[in-house]
Parts: sequence; structure tokens; C-alpha cells
Amino acid sequence: MICSRCGLCCINLDIFIINPRSIRPDGTLDPGDPEAMIRKPAGERCTHLAFTGEVALCAIHDLPCYRGTPCDRFETIGPADGPCTLRGYLQSQGV
Repeated sequence: MICSRCGLCCINLDIFIINPRSIRPDGTLDPGDPEAMIRKPAGERCTHLAFTGEVALCAIHDLPCYRGTPCDRFETIGPADGPCTLRGYLQSQGV
């Protein structure tokens, strides 16, 4: 899937995200921290989401703590080199 950088999934998915307070200065997480992952309800903007104009950016995308998270592992139906199908679906639902 090729991300369209629309930010719709970062707002509309009910998902667990990294707790911003749990990120160490070196970009890692303490594996023993029970509060390292927090729930982000559907319809609530992810705390790591920022926009440059209309382009969505994840503030922690390049940090080591991002690897293996639900966001990092997220995929939609379709070819790996195809456009994101979730954007079209969410737009068709009026979100």
C-alpha cells in the first residue's frame, strides 16, 4: 500500500498508539513501561499527527519506538505498490 499522507487513518481508526510521555530521548521505549501504549479512540486525532499543508506527517515515524507498532504494521487490502484503499472508503463514509 502506498500511503496517500491524508491522515484519515490517524484520526479515524480505533487503535493503540505510543504514549508520548513514554518515549526516551534516544527514541526508544522502556519495554517494562506498562503505559507505553495508550488507546486512541476512533474520531480522535493521534497525538503524533501533524500536517504540512494538506500532507499528514507522523512525528515518530522515523524513531526506533515506531517499529512494530500497530501503525507500523498496518496494511490495507490491495497490492503493495497500489494506492491506499482506506482513504477512499473513509471518504465515501463522509469522514
